[in-house]
Amino acid sequence: MIDRRSLRLRLLVSGSVGVLLASLAVAWWLGQAFTEASERAFDRDLADELQTLIVMGEVDDRGGFALQNEPEDQHYAQLYSGHYWRVVAGDRQFQSRSLWDGSLDIALPDKPGRPRVREVKGPRDETLRVLVQAVRYPDLPRPVVFIVAADRAELSAEAADFRLLAGGAVAVVAVTLLLLLALQVGFALRPLTRLADTAARVRRGEAASFPTEGLPPEVAPLANHLNELLEHHDRSVQRARTAAQDLAHALKTPLTVLSLEAQRPGPQLPAQVLAQVANMQASVDRHLGRSVTADQRSRTPVAAVVDALIALMQRVHADRGVVFERMPGADAVFAGSREDLEEMLGNLLDNAGKWARSKVRVGVAADAGRLRIEVRDDGPGLPAEALEEVTGRGVRLDERTPGSGLGLAIVQDIAGGYGGRLTLASEASGLIAGLDLPAG
Repeated sequence: MIDRRSLRLRLLVSGSVGVLLASLAVAWWLGQAFTEASERAFDRDLADELQTLIVMGEVDDRGGFALQNEPEDQHYAQLYSGHYWRVVAGDRQFQSRSLWDGSLDIALPDKPGRPRVREVKGPRDETLRVLVQAVRYPDLPRPVVFIVAADRAELSAEAADFRLLAGGAVAVVAVTLLLLLALQVGFALRPLTRLADTAARVRRGEAASFPTEGLPPEVAPLANHLNELLEHHDRSVQRARTAAQDLAHALKTPLTVLSLEAQRPGPQLPAQVLAQVANMQASVDRHLGRSVTADQRSRTPVAAVVDALIALMQRVHADRGVVFERMPGADAVFAGSREDLEEMLGNLLDNAGKWARSKVRVGVAADAGRLRIEVRDDGPGLPAEALEEVTGRGVRLDERTPGSGLGLAIVQDIAGGYGGRLTLASEASGLIAGLDLPAG
């Protein structure tokens, strides 16, 4: 059973309806155009016969109207042939032999003028196309009326034959177009079929990403977005693995302490167990929370988070007299969750507060869909060879400063999950920690 939601089916149905409607319109237009052209040609023939009949008329020696000759067309000599002529000059009337004792029921003009086309019933109830004109002759008191008529059945038969022929030709063209449409749809959807095949290969582990070269411009962005999704998935998996490793590392020391205390039980054992369990619970909460996949659908105003963290860090480092301040700037929005932004900025601000002499400043700017946050301290900075080393997991350049050495590594992992990065730069005035993140 064909799925009605199928893109191929939708294209074929919409294209087929368009082809059929266009074919019907073309067939009707061709038939109408042929009918009108045939009528014009038919009327021209009648006009020629009418003009011939008018030329044959004259005023005789007695001042009456007469015909020099009668039209020699064989149709006018055959009884009820469908071709007739008639002349009315006052009380005198002339008509073709084909009309016999019949008549043409038509209103006669009483003033000279251009030929007029009429359609009336003939002597055998056929539809006649009639051309009538009144002509003024010298010395005649009233104009002479000339009438020629022909059965329009021939015209209708020709039009019907042409419509049949045109309909057949249009039908052949329509069938050809439908076949070409089917081929076109199959050819146009081939890149999507390739993407589906590549997705199956990626799922089986036979390919790592979607190729983007050789794809149409309309499909290439889809492949790029799928590759971004795969990269995001890889970063999420790596982030979860790293969090698990960090959790195992964080639990190692409390478990060792508990093991040693269990071997030498004493009055301090309950207190030690409670303390180490609290440490392990805090580590579990922190690392499991950090292992959550980056939430790129959330939007977080940066200024409010920075102000809240500055107020917190001002109290944490109050004993050292370090001042935290946010530099003025435009409001910016982070394309991610508030918790992740707090985790990153909290680590950077806390690290800056530990090393700053007197001041930590935070600058925020957004441009071209990217968010730039800089945390500057006026501490001793770092040597160039240590800038990359400090982002390693568990690396601490000064063992006298409390901490696990995971702060900058955590910041780097979270930023990478959002397609951003952490940069460190050392100047004479201190260390600059920069975050490049997506802006909302």
